[in-house]
Amino acid sequence: MFNSPSPPRPASSIPKAPPPGSIPQPASDDGRPYDTVPDWQNIGLFTVGIALGAVLGAAVALLLAPASGEQTRHRIARRVRSGRGDEDVWSELAEELERAAAEREEEVEEVEEALT
Repeated sequence: MFNSPSPPRPASSIPKAPPPGSIPQPASDDGRPYDTVPDWQNIGLFTVGIALGAVLGAAVALLLAPASGEQTRHRIARRVRSGRGDEDVWSELAEELERAAAEREEEVEEVEEALT
C-alpha cells in the first residue's frame, strides 16, 4: 500500500524554499539551485512606512507636548543628573508645584497691574 514505484530522492536534491521577501529566479541549465533576489518594492515600501511613522510620531509629540522645548530639555537634564529614585519623585513634584504656583502668582500680579 505504501510502496512507491520509484525510490525516494535524497534530501539534498529537494530544492529549498526561497527565503521570505525574495523572488525566486529560474534554475540554471546546469542544475544549480535557483538564486534569489531581494524584493526591492516591498523593502522600499517598508522603509517608507518606517520613515512616515517616525515623522508622524514626532509631529504628534510636538503638538501634544505639555511644555515648551526649553522646559522639557531642562526637566530631562535634571532627572538624568539626579538619578531619580522613588523617594525623589515626591520632592520633585513639590518643587514643580511650588514653581508653577509662583509663576501663576506672577501672572496674576501682571494682570492686576495692567488693569489698574
